[in-house]
Amino acid sequence: FYLLGQIMASIISLIGAPGSGKGTYGTLLASRILNASFISVGDILRENSATNENLASILRSGALVDDAIANDAVIQSLESRAPLGTSNSINDLVILDGYPRTYAQASLLSTWPASLRPSLAIQFDVPDHVCITKILGRRKCSICNKSFNINGVNTDGFDMPAMLPEGECKLGCNREVDWKKRDDDTNDIIKLRMEVYHKETKPVLKYWEERDQLLRFVPYNGVDDMDKLVPLVENHLTNVSD
Repeated sequence: FYLLGQIMASIISLIGAPGSGKGTYGTLLASRILNASFISVGDILRENSATNENLASILRSGALVDDAIANDAVIQSLESRAPLGTSNSINDLVILDGYPRTYAQASLLSTWPASLRPSLAIQFDVPDHVCITKILGRRKCSICNKSFNINGVNTDGFDMPAMLPEGECKLGCNREVDWKKRDDDTNDIIKLRMEVYHKETKPVLKYWEERDQLLRFVPYNGVDDMDKLVPLVENHLTNVSD
């Protein structure tokens, strides 16, 4: 494990097309850095949609959620955690997956408390065709709640084997029955989400580039490239604390 020394609280924003694996990489990154936690904005919004049919309809369609709604949800989630920026938050790192997704959302960051503003954005640079293959292979077990991917990729320098369980699940999961696809992992919605990403999300890269806060990372070997990513993040966080 890579453990960081004394660093100040920091937030890192993850950027990438649907299926680029940023959620998986973010979760693994959080598990390998001391006192780090992972927040998926998609998960936050899906949880909120359980009591908000309008939001649920937007998510099912594949369209982007209103900037103000997304902004409020993220702020509320961050503030519900340890009080970042206080004397109790030394060594805390929050890895934020899915925000900001538009230039308008990025512009709203200037209104956030300084302690909540991301100090780095990581772009997972993965071609569309690789992302689509991985999206179509995503599965989540309704019994053990673990995530898998039945599709592997070996093209254009990318070598990403399928992510399958090792051996039999102790809970007796049946992959033919218990492994479920997300409701929005359909061909039509995937196509729309890719179009939305290229139109709305990519301009966010310019925001981070202008502030010299963007790290581009190409995960040619999928999760096996975590050993390359962790030291890059470690170096950034050490510089932030100086």
